[in-house]
Amino acid sequence: MRVPPVRWAFPTTLGLSLSAVAFIVACSSSTRWEGGNPVLSDLPVSKSPVLAKAGLIEISEVDSSIRIDLRYTRHSAIAKKALYQSGMPALLRPETAVRLRRANEKVKLHGYRIMVWDAYRPPSAQLVLWDASGHDDRYVANPFSKPSQHSCGTAVDVTLVTSSGEPVEMPTGFDRFTAEAAAMYEHPDQEVMARKHILQRAMIEAGFFPLPNEWWHFTDRRFKDYPETISLSEIQSAL
Repeated sequence: MRVPPVRWAFPTTLGLSLSAVAFIVACSSSTRWEGGNPVLSDLPVSKSPVLAKAGLIEISEVDSSIRIDLRYTRHSAIAKKALYQSGMPALLRPETAVRLRRANEKVKLHGYRIMVWDAYRPPSAQLVLWDASGHDDRYVANPFSKPSQHSCGTAVDVTLVTSSGEPVEMPTGFDRFTAEAAAMYEHPDQEVMARKHILQRAMIEAGFFPLPNEWWHFTDRRFKDYPETISLSEIQSAL
């Protein structure tokens, strides 16, 4: 399986057939798109009044076929402990969640599904990561100078799984800060490279941009529309 390398821009097409494009449009019909962005008035609203007030929504409310495996509910390789309570839902801004749904529709055309490793991250958890990293801003955003987009609900860490949810080999595991984790790293295994390109192309086409040193991390390109972090206390009663 060979897929052309992704271009570091926002392409207007993935080179799909007309029938494939029609499939994507049909699947996205619940939210209109204009100029590569979802129409704000069409965005879904969380069934939880608490989450809706905070401006968040569960990813599963937007697309139940996206797989969820929040790694920080069990362990953080950086902090050496769990960062989230058990049962923590995967949350995003509604616009970001709709973009993720579109990306998932695209990878389905290749026989995959998106699986989420991390989404909204409470500022308190970001602070724990920052301290545990030794204040290394190459891999962890400084919560005092530049809030993590995870804490704003506009960034997501993702990988691919098969349509039945089985894991597939990707360049590295989650939070493996090595040369192989770089978005542009040329992995020697062509199957791994092809899967990485499928994920990157789908996410970029849906309106995300990648983080150079983490192939799994993507940020909503309109993140500046959501500059405020959301504290855990704002949503605790909904968890």
